[in-house]
Amino acid sequence: MSKPELIKKSGRVFIASAAAFATLLTGWDPIAIPGSLISAVLLAVAMSALRSGYRDRIGFLGRNALILGMLGPVFWAIGLAFMAVMGEKAVGEGLWVLLFAGPAFSLLGLTLFGLTALSSKPMPRLNWLPLLTGIWYPVIFILFSIYDISRKGVFPEQYVPLIALTVMIQVLTLCVLGSVLVDDSSKEMAMA
Repeated sequence: MSKPELIKKSGRVFIASAAAFATLLTGWDPIAIPGSLISAVLLAVAMSALRSGYRDRIGFLGRNALILGMLGPVFWAIGLAFMAVMGEKAVGEGLWVLLFAGPAFSLLGLTLFGLTALSSKPMPRLNWLPLLTGIWYPVIFILFSIYDISRKGVFPEQYVPLIALTVMIQVLTLCVLGSVLVDDSSKEMAMA
């Protein structure tokens, strides 16, 4: 697969990951937890294709940031295993948030890639977009996790609108990033 085709694939998978990520808005665990896994897997696939497509244009830090992003499903599995071992005690301690860590690690990798993209400029335009796209969910996940764990699993109902807004922004920015990658790679393929 050529580099523009890999970048186009990455864009399409980022858009699909946004759809899976939107399941977090349901607030219903039988939908949101599998959606968390699916979004982490799709983000890992998108970042793998992005890494392969831009491998000559990004430096060591950018490549490794995308590897961190590709590890999201691994962190999801670790969270699930931890929950299985701890059982109800983990829920009571607020550690159930670990089930939603996969996308947070994937998007943290995208955020770090975005920081390196500001200087290496691998994309033809909008090199700030990966940073803007990646930062939303990891920040809210960290803040929410600290709150939830420090309160021993007491769910912060008062912050649900903020969390929902953050997830909607995350979905939108993933779609925008995916669309830009598809559009830029289509132009590059037409020129080749």
